[in-house]
Amino acid sequence: MFSLLCQCTQCQKITGSGHSAQFAVDANKTEIEGLVKKYKLISDAGNSVESAFCPNCGNPIYKTTSMMPDTFVFHAATLDDQRFFKPKFVVNSGSGQLWDHIDPGIERKEQG
Repeated sequence: MFSLLCQCTQCQKITGSGHSAQFAVDANKTEIEGLVKKYKLISDAGNSVESAFCPNCGNPIYKTTSMMPDTFVFHAATLDDQRFFKPKFVVNSGSGQLWDHIDPGIERKEQG
């Protein structure tokens, strides 16, 4: 559906970096296999977010949000071949860290 870089404070904490690279897919056309553990939180924009993690290693896998209930938002690091990931926009850049330099040519959008 789309790909993005998110600089919200939750993504910074989840990744241990300045942003999270993510891509969104239609949840109704996507099947999740295996077990995940989930953690609920509230985003910087006030939306309910549920993060799914691997129960064995703790790596983040995907998120769901009340803002887009029929969407899975996967972390780009879950891709077997990350060369295909091309972020289309950056969200929550107002929360970005000064040291996190993202290509200024990528469109900035704020979430609400």
